[in-house]
Amino acid sequence: MSINFIGSYSGIDNSSIQQLMEVEKLPLAGLAKKKTSITEMQNAWKDINTRLKSLFDKVKVLQSPDIFQSKSATSSNDAVVAVSAGKSAASSQYRIHVETLATASKSVGSQIEVENTTSALETEGSFKLTNADGKELQIEIGIDDSLKTVMDKINEGTNETGLKASIIDKRLVIEDTKTGSREIQIEDVEGKASVLEDLGMGSARVDSTGTNAEFSINGIDVTRSSNTITDVVDGVTFNLKNTSEPGKSETITIDFDMAKAEKAIKDFVDQYNSTMTFIEDKMAAGKPGEPATRGILAGDGSLQRLHNSLRQMVTSTISNSDNTAIKDISALGVKTTDRFGKLTFDPSKLREELTKDTLNVKNFFSSTIGDNSVGFAVRINKYVDSFISSNNGVIKGKTESFERSIKDLNKQIDSFNKRVERKEQYYIKMFSALDVAMLQAEGQMQWLNGQISAMNAQSSGIKR
Repeated sequence: MSINFIGSYSGIDNSSIQQLMEVEKLPLAGLAKKKTSITEMQNAWKDINTRLKSLFDKVKVLQSPDIFQSKSATSSNDAVVAVSAGKSAASSQYRIHVETLATASKSVGSQIEVENTTSALETEGSFKLTNADGKELQIEIGIDDSLKTVMDKINEGTNETGLKASIIDKRLVIEDTKTGSREIQIEDVEGKASVLEDLGMGSARVDSTGTNAEFSINGIDVTRSSNTITDVVDGVTFNLKNTSEPGKSETITIDFDMAKAEKAIKDFVDQYNSTMTFIEDKMAAGKPGEPATRGILAGDGSLQRLHNSLRQMVTSTISNSDNTAIKDISALGVKTTDRFGKLTFDPSKLREELTKDTLNVKNFFSSTIGDNSVGFAVRINKYVDSFISSNNGVIKGKTESFERSIKDLNKQIDSFNKRVERKEQYYIKMFSALDVAMLQAEGQMQWLNGQISAMNAQSSGIKR
């Protein structure tokens, strides 16, 4: 006789074993909880690292001299003249009148009677192109060459000669890539049969010499060979696009570009506030009796040090007094609004300081004394880098520590699960054996009862 399932005789079935196993697994819940807590702390530090990197980038922008020394350039009519300015440009206004634009020299051939631009010209010979700088290009024409082939041969030498070719309505057009009064020479090569007439570039071609740009700035007449003017006003580039209306001038204004500095400081303030709020949330002590309000990194000494140091650095004075008269960032409109150190920004104070002395503002954020870089931005980024550095940063060390702890816990959990599996198999084997023993005992009891019944029956027969 065999049993069909565990517990048939003992009453201890699979559900009973599972209840026993739940008790055995209680320590596993503690390990899993510990692993979850460490993972949450690891993820919190990863988020802090991301925010610190963003803060680092915002502060890095404040170390760029261009932020505080850039100039804005505007034109009253961009359709006539566009303008850009470098940091060396002086703040000023200019009146510009564009009389003529610079154009390029061009030679246009007569129309060729061919079926299409790829049809053979059935002529051969050579001709020479010479640009205004004396650079030459000799073109060899074969009997099977087409108008397109000639164009391609000329364009292969464009980098050297500055002359380019195109085809318009079966006409070969040769043009100088540079503008201004520059002559293009096109001539047959001596001793060769003329091919220029066959190309339409002989006596029937039309030559037009380019013109120079003529304009006036503040009443001073200027002539240039290009429509891009970089050498008339220091640090200013004029791009001539059209001629001015008769008797009318366009107004060009060069001034400090304070918008870049304002945006850079505002971006820093916003990122700083966001980073500090996130840190405060993670290190919150929480409310008594409400564990859910406690931050995942509450009590973390490194995080508390980071928070306190950043808040102190932002509001304290700097030491590079030789390079700037600005002692702290409040002079530029950045101040704390509450006891938690949240920052606000008043751009009017920044504009006031930039108007007085842009170099003074630039040096406050970053300057050099000897071989050392000093300043507000330099100091903060050096400290932030000590946390986010991929080489030996604090967060890198913490991340590695968390990974080691999680790896160790995973080993403990795996080992524990294996022990629990063995224990479960032990219980199944033990209680299965108990069922078998009870089954065997029941069979023996039935046999014994049968023997006793038989003996009683036999005894009764003898008495009769």
